Amino acid sequence: MTQLAADAYRALGPGDAIPSDLVVAYYLQDRKLRISVARVGGRLYAFDDLCTCTDEACPLSGGLLTQTTVMCQCHGSRFDITTGAVINGPATRGLNVYEAQEVGGSIQVRA
Repeated sequence: MTQLAADAYRALGPGDAIPSDLVVAYYLQDRKLRISVARVGGRLYAFDDLCTCTDEACPLSGGLLTQTTVMCQCHGSRFDITTGAVINGPATRGLNVYEAQEVGGSIQVRA
């Protein structure tokens, strides 16, 4: 894969699919990766959709979003979606975060 391809943004869907203060999950088939995208204060944030609490997959897109904090619905871990950092556990490992933008009405991420 070229550096250009690795750095490229990819379109996920229409911008109106992500209203303010809501988390929407997307699946990147080629990377076998689930990403959540949230819109908070007019800004987009993209991060891993699966919580790091346990070995069991628990989607953060189903959790509670409060400003820039998302709480895992399964075990209650809370993460800062701007940095991926764990705010409180049981999770001890943070989330990957990705660049996100809206261009021409389309949500794009660099993952």
